[in-house]
Amino acid sequence: MMRYFTTLVSIFLIQSMFSQTFINGDFENNSANNIDQINLTNAALNAMLPGVTAFGSYGDVDIITSSTYGGTGAQHQSWYVAITGGGTDIIALSLSKSLVAGKTYSISFYDRKMDSYPADAIQIGLSNTNTDFGSVIYTSPSAPTNNVWTQRTFTFIAQQNGQYITVQMPGGGISNWAQVDNFVFNNTTVPLKTIETPTIAVIVNNVKKDTVLLTNIKRKDSTIAKTIDTTLIKKPFLKFNRRKLNGRKLLIQETVNTAEGTVKLMVWDKNRMDGDIVSIYVNGQLIEENLMVSKIKKEITIQLQPGSNLIVMEAINLGRIPPNTAAISINDGTKHKTTTLISDLKKSGTLEVLYNPDAVAVK
Repeated sequence: MMRYFTTLVSIFLIQSMFSQTFINGDFENNSANNIDQINLTNAALNAMLPGVTAFGSYGDVDIITSSTYGGTGAQHQSWYVAITGGGTDIIALSLSKSLVAGKTYSISFYDRKMDSYPADAIQIGLSNTNTDFGSVIYTSPSAPTNNVWTQRTFTFIAQQNGQYITVQMPGGGISNWAQVDNFVFNNTTVPLKTIETPTIAVIVNNVKKDTVLLTNIKRKDSTIAKTIDTTLIKKPFLKFNRRKLNGRKLLIQETVNTAEGTVKLMVWDKNRMDGDIVSIYVNGQLIEENLMVSKIKKEITIQLQPGSNLIVMEAINLGRIPPNTAAISINDGTKHKTTTLISDLKKSGTLEVLYNPDAVAVK
């Protein structure tokens, strides 16, 4: 019994040392009584939503559970938050522990707008207090999309030991309105070398350019804070063969045939959502990085090479219910096949697609 207790304590200490989470990043912990709460004052929101502090100049944050505003309800579970622009609404999200200055972190969240209201890009800050926006660490490259949740993933170097991630829509004013949901940390910390690669292939409007994508660069005491929108980055990975990718064993869990060189993939969670995050590779090429597997299907169009093609799902975490699982379907325009890929931190579930122009459609 003592050995069992000691093991539990050790596991807890390890998790406490290395994990970084939001206290209430999906807004599920609240006292809203299952009713949409619209135009809350800062004080009312703060009393209703633990781990979240509102301090905008006007103060009318909304916490919503219905599908009235945008058509599909929350991106994750049951609740999401909506804010107005121009600093009229700002929220601070409490962290499980302070970030470490000089360390590199990756965060994902989702935004959306309703077609009845204008919206501008969402901006994220890092602050030492929950009543000040702090320093900018990310600004979305585009405004939220009408009635569709868009995932934003970015990487940054903490310039301070901040305890709060802040969220605002700096453009517009009280008539601008956007929704946010599901703030999570990816990988807790990311090695610095992953964002200092001299050449990165960036796909923008189907044009490939060799460049380094650095935005929101700020200098302070000779420190450069670099924010990268990882949703635009495709990095070469050389450690790939038919048996392993990035040191993990590939397990081919399904094989399909197609006569089409272009196919569409759909990735989603058809079971209980538990925070699984994955990266998708095709023949060693990264095509989707740090994707939060959710009920919303992520569509990816890929080009196949003649012969065998390996579509690999690499687990970034194990979620709340290991292992990491995701439903994946492949559609060649004639037929489609759906399977479930299973991955952990040592093995990556793989879908093999055999492309032969003279073969039958996917089966």
